[in-house]
Amino acid sequence: MNLKSVLLLVAFVSATLNIFAQNRISGTVKDQENNKNLAGVSVYIADLKAGTTTDVNGNYEIKNLKRGTYLLEISFTGYEPIIEKITIAQDTVMDFVLSPAITELNELIITGVTRSTELRLSPVIVKAVDGNTLKQNSATNLIDGLRNIPGVNQITTGTGISKPTIRGLGYNRVITLNNGIRQEGQQWGDEHGIEIDENAVDRVEVVKGPGSLMYGSDGIAGVLNFLAPKALPIGEIKTQVSTNYQSNNNLIGYSLSNAGNKDGLQWLGRFSNKFAGNYQNAYDGKVFNSGFKELNGSLFLGINKRWGHSHLTVSSYNNTLNLVEGERDELGRFIYENANGDEVVASGNDYKGYKVGFPHQTINHLGVSSNNYFILNKGTINADFGFQNNKRREYENPAAPNEPALFFDLNTLNYNVRYNFEKSRGWETSVGIGGMWQSNTNRGEEFLIPAYNLFDAGAFLFTQKTFGKLTLAGGLRFDNRSMNSKELYLNEDEEPVQSTDPDAELKFSAFNKNYNGVSGSLGLSYQVDKNSTLKFNVSRGFRAPNSTELSANGRHEGTFRYLFGTPDLKSEISHQIDDDYFPNPK
Repeated sequence: MNLKSVLLLVAFVSATLNIFAQNRISGTVKDQENNKNLAGVSVYIADLKAGTTTDVNGNYEIKNLKRGTYLLEISFTGYEPIIEKITIAQDTVMDFVLSPAITELNELIITGVTRSTELRLSPVIVKAVDGNTLKQNSATNLIDGLRNIPGVNQITTGTGISKPTIRGLGYNRVITLNNGIRQEGQQWGDEHGIEIDENAVDRVEVVKGPGSLMYGSDGIAGVLNFLAPKALPIGEIKTQVSTNYQSNNNLIGYSLSNAGNKDGLQWLGRFSNKFAGNYQNAYDGKVFNSGFKELNGSLFLGINKRWGHSHLTVSSYNNTLNLVEGERDELGRFIYENANGDEVVASGNDYKGYKVGFPHQTINHLGVSSNNYFILNKGTINADFGFQNNKRREYENPAAPNEPALFFDLNTLNYNVRYNFEKSRGWETSVGIGGMWQSNTNRGEEFLIPAYNLFDAGAFLFTQKTFGKLTLAGGLRFDNRSMNSKELYLNEDEEPVQSTDPDAELKFSAFNKNYNGVSGSLGLSYQVDKNSTLKFNVSRGFRAPNSTELSANGRHEGTFRYLFGTPDLKSEISHQIDDDYFPNPK
């Protein structure tokens, strides 16, 4: 072997070792006031979904880190958290000193943008709410816990049903994410909630306006990103039981979970149950047929290794919800129709217990998601895929209790793939594609919206750079939505027939629609001093109409409305300017 070959071999081996070299970060965490080592401090890297806690001597260590830049969060109850951006090129030692905090602080790292970012540096207007705040503010559903966020409100149409609105816009103008996957149900309707187990949510990130470019059409009002609990440190196993009782409607809820992390193999299993009777108010006392039941389960399995992580989550949400009609007799008493078709005045026993009455709806939402993060030699890849099946049934006739009048069967496949470039000259840039395929089928006796197929595809570019106290960020996204639906004819008995049938009457016309749109965001944040940050953001959002808006045709018993679509609707475009002042935690 000549000298040239030897040198080439040495160079190749050196490059290979550099690529696959595994580094670690370690150090000690102390109390600022007494200089004592702190045990049990959380040291967490959000993008890797990996972390550890300090031992009895205040020492921590995270192994198997590839070279790169990471956002490190050091937090401990009763102390101000520390957010530190670190660059790992070799084994690194970093010590931290925590100072006591007077009040508890919300999450300071956000993940609802292209990569984990310190909240105060992000020009996108984001509000993070931790799990403790959600539990303290929650009433009968998850959205109640967000009602104290400025600009965020809710539309409540019954117990257990709350729909979020951001700056006055809601329904299909707000995107809901569950662990990075866009949640899809029949969210166009008044009595359709977000269908997520509140016990499975550890924190929420609220992106106001169309500033988040990762999730495509429909997010012109904003994005709600519901996140699961952080991964446990290696070697830790935890079992939790939580309970809830509310006196107004005798609501009883409980949740049991078991989580662990063994050598990078992670799991989290959860079972939740909740049921409530009729609620009461100052005007009616007990409100007839206002109870609900909810039964949920989920299983998370994950593997975290030096190459990144791969997580699989399977969840099942099941809800039975009574729909209040409010019919009364001449004396103001609630009345209802029994199985014989007789009109009956609600008596004392009808208000007791946890009965399922008429009308009521059942919702079954099955979700399977795969969240993957791969660390490359230069850059990283996020690849998220999901499948959802949403079945919504509405029962109206007590004489036929097992025959749904409305039955929507919705299948959705989600995909989001993003490449995050290695930091270059201070710029952090990401490119990605994302969208969904969707199919809706009617399986009930009534037809409110047509069966349809939908395909969304989009691509985006986002970049960000910090210049001292100033952070500049901006991006563009292009989306395309195509929808098609077949015509439907009904006879005099409201049964589907061929168009050639002599009694055929057109219910839905066939349509093929195609929509294109461009979204964009440009913003900056400036840290005035240690305790305050100014943010300015200009954004443009795009939203294509949905099938209900285009072609609905029918009476919706659950909302006392007749819905009628407009087939020539155009896309919605929103423009927004934000100028905000944020006091930073002290």
